[in-house]
Amino acid sequence: MKLTRRRALSTLGGWGLLPLHAWALAQRHQLSGAYGEAVFHTQNLQTFVRQIADRTSGGLEIEVVPNSKLKPMAEVIPALERKEIAFGEVLMSAYGAQHPVLGMDALPFIVRGFEDAARMWDVTRPTVRDYLAARGVRLLYAVPWPPQGLYSRMPVNKLADLKGLKFRVYNAATQRLAELSGAQPVTIAANNLQKAIEEGGVDAMLTSSTTGVDSQAWKAMKVFVDMRAWIPKNMLCMSEAVWTGLDDAGRQAIVQASTQAEANGWRLAREADDSAKKTLTDHKMEVNLPSVDLRRTLDLLGERFGREWVGKAGMGHAGALVDYYTKRNR
Repeated sequence: MKLTRRRALSTLGGWGLLPLHAWALAQRHQLSGAYGEAVFHTQNLQTFVRQIADRTSGGLEIEVVPNSKLKPMAEVIPALERKEIAFGEVLMSAYGAQHPVLGMDALPFIVRGFEDAARMWDVTRPTVRDYLAARGVRLLYAVPWPPQGLYSRMPVNKLADLKGLKFRVYNAATQRLAELSGAQPVTIAANNLQKAIEEGGVDAMLTSSTTGVDSQAWKAMKVFVDMRAWIPKNMLCMSEAVWTGLDDAGRQAIVQASTQAEANGWRLAREADDSAKKTLTDHKMEVNLPSVDLRRTLDLLGERFGREWVGKAGMGHAGALVDYYTKRNR
């Protein structure tokens, strides 16, 4: 049977129900998501890829693979460098050992809220972008987690109130806080946290409002001090080689969807924090801001941690921190 132009077009239309140009240029990639499907970061990723598919009429399709099933978080950036994966999500501070600025948002008691965190991101974004670009990785956007606050079985109005309490530590900052306060450090994995709380294995912990809800902290903890110790961020990145292989429509769709995803993600983080604190209150927990004495101590600790970071990072990177403080205090 002779394949006429009309018959060929009819056949193509029946295959994909896509415009001819979209069928001809269709690309499919996978995105390594770091967290579960119920986490707002993952939901934001799903919206991101849907918008790209819509803007390209299905010409660029991206599948989100959650829970680090595609790549463990520690391997995502190297995998992007080696062109093994197309897109990947990481916790920015998890790569702090690779470049000092990547760890800035995990410095304790530097920021006081989402507005502060946004200013810090404004001044650090160019350095993060350039560092990744030199490795063949393109930064698309970054979205914060809710701030880290203090849970305790009893009121904490000054740092010394933590003395002797079993305090969960999980990084250098929480270990230092335990040392400075005289608390007893205990190491508890996230998947064992709820059990440890219920069985009395931990008296105080520094974590987000949302993690407190997930672990049902109210079963033993009575107080949540909204100290906003730090506000870490997730980054979404892509392989520069994949970017280069896209047409103008695909690139424009990614840029537009990235801008929207960053704005949407910061809104979702605020909403998640507000919702979690309401849940804590509904379960009879006290949700308070730090006392005047505690706030003063935390500010002094922030300056101390900042100076120590500059000492390790070197003066060449200190400008980002100075620039952040300058803009914050205008």
